[in-house]
Amino acid sequence: MIRLEFLLEESSMESLLLTLLPKILPPAYRLDENYFLHPFSGKSHLKRSLPKKMKVFSNFHEKTAVIILHDQDSNDCKKLKNELVQLCKENGTCAFLIRIVCRELEAWYLGDMEAIHAAYPGFKIDRYINKEKFRNPDLCNASDELRKILPGFQKGKSAVKIAPYMDISRNKSLSFIHFVSGLNKILS
Repeated sequence: MIRLEFLLEESSMESLLLTLLPKILPPAYRLDENYFLHPFSGKSHLKRSLPKKMKVFSNFHEKTAVIILHDQDSNDCKKLKNELVQLCKENGTCAFLIRIVCRELEAWYLGDMEAIHAAYPGFKIDRYINKEKFRNPDLCNASDELRKILPGFQKGKSAVKIAPYMDISRNKSLSFIHFVSGLNKILS
């Protein structure tokens, strides 16, 4: 069994993954036993820490893979991913997976409107589920859209509230789909 070290740009990613990873990972995986979540306080903190983390994880006696989850925001996706790949290759030898969340984590929530509706029963799902701008949630400014359509939306709290209802197989966010498929590839 490969040990998984998740390096996360922010704490809301940790809040979401605490609930989602048990739905994705095989049953033998246990938090803080064979997979670990490391939230950072932003992009620059994650990038500064990455060289040291890669060196440490590459020297573990057990087979280890590092999974880096980073919001795209206004960055060029390919350029950002290439920068992170270079940092990993220059500083370690363990397997790694880099997933850029297009554009931001909240797109993953919009990718599963049924989960939003379950978490917020007052949410008028019928008004939004078939709207063109939500068909590919990675292309819209997800947090702004959520603030418009979901009264009381708060980044951190909503991650905790929506995650239990998210269904891995119905999410429409391509970056979410790529995250799940990349993780499954690492595990196989």
